[in-house]
Amino acid sequence: MKTVGKKIFLTEFSDITLLKLTAFFHDVGKIGGVFNHQKTGADIFKKSISSELSLGKKATDFVSRIILHHLDITGLYYMKKENKSIDEELNFFWYRNKDIAPYLFILTYADILGTSEDEEFLKEIKLFVIYMQDYYFDEYREKIVEEPLLSGKEIMDILGIEPSPLVGEIKDKLMREQIYGRIKTKEEAERFIKSITV
Repeated sequence: MKTVGKKIFLTEFSDITLLKLTAFFHDVGKIGGVFNHQKTGADIFKKSISSELSLGKKATDFVSRIILHHLDITGLYYMKKENKSIDEELNFFWYRNKDIAPYLFILTYADILGTSEDEEFLKEIKLFVIYMQDYYFDEYREKIVEEPLLSGKEIMDILGIEPSPLVGEIKDKLMREQIYGRIKTKEEAERFIKSITV
C-alpha cells in the first residue's frame, strides 16, 4: 500500500487519477449483461475508451487490468465464506496481481461502500483483505517459486524434443504447478516434465 499515489503514467496521470477513472468505468461491461462483465469492460476500455481519452499503453493496461480483476476479491471472499479451500486461488491472485493488488483492495471497498449499506459486510471485507495480505507475507512469498525452474532449452534437452509450441505448453503447465505450490525445486520440475506424455 505504500506505493499507492506514487506511480506516474506519462506526465499528467498519477495512479490515483487513473484509479478514479477505473472506478468510473469499472462496470462499463454491464452494457452487455452482468455475466463476465469484468472481461467485457476491460476489452471495451482497452479498445475504445482508452483511445478516445488518448491514454498511453501503460495507463491503458493499468486501468484495464484493474477492471478485469475487480471482482476477484469478493469472489475469493465468498469461496472462503462457503468453507472452500482458497489457497491455490490466492496463489494465482498474488501471482497475477501483486503489482495492482492495493488498487484492487481500494476499488473493491469503494464499490461495496457505494452499492451496499450492510456495515457487517464491509467489516468482513476489510478483515478478508487483511487475511489476503497476511497470506501473501506468511505463505505465498515464503513458499511459492515464481521464477521458471526450467528454461525452454532445458525442457527440450530433457525430453529430447525440437522447438515447437509444445515447449511453451509444457512451460505453462510447469509454472501452474509451481504457483499451486506443488513444485519448488529443479529436481521436482524435471520429474514433472518427464511424467508428461509428449
